[in-house]
Amino acid sequence: MFRLGAAVTVPVALVGCGAWGENLLRVLSESPRAELVAVADTSAARREVARAKAPSTAIVESLEEAIGLGARAVVIATPPRSHASLVLTALDAGLDVLVEKPLAVSAADAERCALRAAALGRVAMVGHLLRYHPAVERLVAMVHDGALGTMRHLAASRLSIRGDRSVPALWSLGPHDLSIVHAIEPLRIEALEATSGPDGDPVVLGLRLVSGFAARIELSRVHATKERRIVVVGSSAVAMLDDVRAPDRIFLSRPPSRSDGIFEGPAEEIRVPWREPMAAEIDHFLRCVEERRAPRTPFEEGAVVVRALGQAERVLAEASLKPASLRAEGS
Repeated sequence: MFRLGAAVTVPVALVGCGAWGENLLRVLSESPRAELVAVADTSAARREVARAKAPSTAIVESLEEAIGLGARAVVIATPPRSHASLVLTALDAGLDVLVEKPLAVSAADAERCALRAAALGRVAMVGHLLRYHPAVERLVAMVHDGALGTMRHLAASRLSIRGDRSVPALWSLGPHDLSIVHAIEPLRIEALEATSGPDGDPVVLGLRLVSGFAARIELSRVHATKERRIVVVGSSAVAMLDDVRAPDRIFLSRPPSRSDGIFEGPAEEIRVPWREPMAAEIDHFLRCVEERRAPRTPFEEGAVVVRALGQAERVLAEASLKPASLRAEGS
């Protein structure tokens, strides 16, 4: 790190310049806290894209080359199956790490990354992007402030025709909503149900936590319309975020005094000052690097989410092995 006037910049490398990496490249290039020293990608075509978008930045093939150019922190946006090995290489080289979700594709690898980061004292953060969404931040704060009363249920829908297809829908979409559940209530699962389509898409998860809090999560990359909705039900109010139609507000409904307990009347709109979540996420990571403090979404959280994904995957695998006649009977 070095000082430029009154500002502190972090020499940072980006590893992976695919569709999501391009977004990160833009945000890192615009950040006053980042000195983007290198972009690494194994694909010659992706390196050419990076060179056109960041002509003053070194474009290389590997993380090791980026480290040699003076990177002190790294943002990893490669396919999920490569995350763990790249994370461990970066940590062992003395770098702080922000890795896109999921942290790894096995609980063992996720735990290994979390333990190594803790042992080395590195800033280690998972890109659970929605935790940096201003309206999600407000929603989580409302829950913890008691604005909704006793927590009862969360329902989330993450549906579209697009999405990362390098891993199943469960692993590409599931981390978003599982990280939000974990922010509301620690993700200690007492019971889990999971169903999926014949090709693993769509996926529906049903969770019950040891606290009694329940969640139902729908995930799909084969849906005709785009839906990104979160509803949190408490004993005294229901809060809803529609991230497609109104990402800058929360709709709050309160139960009437009617004996049937039906929620009625217009919802209250709570406006939330908007900021691009990815810009907020990158800013948070770089601040944590500067100040040597733990991030909001540490590797420990990433490992919790990966364990939940693995549990859901096992439930789906067991269901697929049952005879068709048993499945038809709901066994």
